[in-house]
Amino acid sequence: MNSEIPTKRAAITGIAGQDGTYLARWLLRQGYAVHGLLQFPFDREEPALRQRFSPEQMQAVRWHQGSLEDPFSLVRFLKASAPDEVYHLAGLTDSRQSFDVPEESLLSITLGTLRLLEAARMCCPKARLFLASSCEVFGVPAQVPQTEHTAMHPVTPYGIAKLAADQLGRLHRNRYGQFVAIGILYNHESPLRPANYLSTRVARGVAAVRRGESAQLALADLDAERDWSDARDFVRGFWLTLQTGTPDDFVFASGRRRRVEEMVDAAFRAAGLDYRRHVTRTRPEAKGAQVAAGLCGDARKAEAVLGWTREWDFARTVADMVAAELEQRPEFDRADPAPKREGDA
Repeated sequence: MNSEIPTKRAAITGIAGQDGTYLARWLLRQGYAVHGLLQFPFDREEPALRQRFSPEQMQAVRWHQGSLEDPFSLVRFLKASAPDEVYHLAGLTDSRQSFDVPEESLLSITLGTLRLLEAARMCCPKARLFLASSCEVFGVPAQVPQTEHTAMHPVTPYGIAKLAADQLGRLHRNRYGQFVAIGILYNHESPLRPANYLSTRVARGVAAVRRGESAQLALADLDAERDWSDARDFVRGFWLTLQTGTPDDFVFASGRRRRVEEMVDAAFRAAGLDYRRHVTRTRPEAKGAQVAAGLCGDARKAEAVLGWTREWDFARTVADMVAAELEQRPEFDRADPAPKREGDA
């Protein structure tokens, strides 16, 4: 008799993004068989993927091509992967951009999520699903900090699309008995953040100043507030939501609002510099202005129910992002979900 425990199978949409990359590499270390959905053909995405995954990891992951706009490709993906767990991380992620492409936001986020839920209901009804939501579902929040029960009144096309997707997930959970967990995610940073995010622009700007390539970093709004955490902590939380007995909603956040100025200060200090000597303020553009103030999450439910903990504090995350730019750290090392850090044994 074979007494070995069967390998769990995980399917990840958005595997090529920040969260998807960290999650895939973390699950591989846990012994999972990982299947990833790519938006474009493998040959097109392979060069970028090989920057983030080792040859052994590239071989271990089973790559599939499909689109949230194509329900048949989602069915093929789930039939081929036969997953125990599905992590839905794909879709448009820039709330500011959603004002320019509101219809695309709804198609990608809301209808894409519905198509995945329906495909899972047909192909793998026993699979456990995690849906990545956003703090923008709260809009201008009715209370600070926000919990899973705070009223949700989104004020961006992105937030509206996310709330609709979440409601569809809850419908499938309650009506069809699917195991659907929802993670309400606040800002989560890492050295893998794309260049269009503020944290990466600041980290790269600090590195340029430190190397003498630039004397100033121009920023518009130092007073805007964010609740910042580390993406490498969040992906462990995604996994934990699917290991519980009952599917539910969970806020993932640091629980503290910080001004952009505080993040900028931490970034310059990590490079041994005083930000006041190098930061110039520009006039904010209406498009880039903060839509809602007061977004700050209360993650006590995730901590109590899931046992979720944070291994990265704010200062270490910011310092790591700056160090990655100063070191010109390779993508593969940036994509390590549990890197050795200064002070680790």
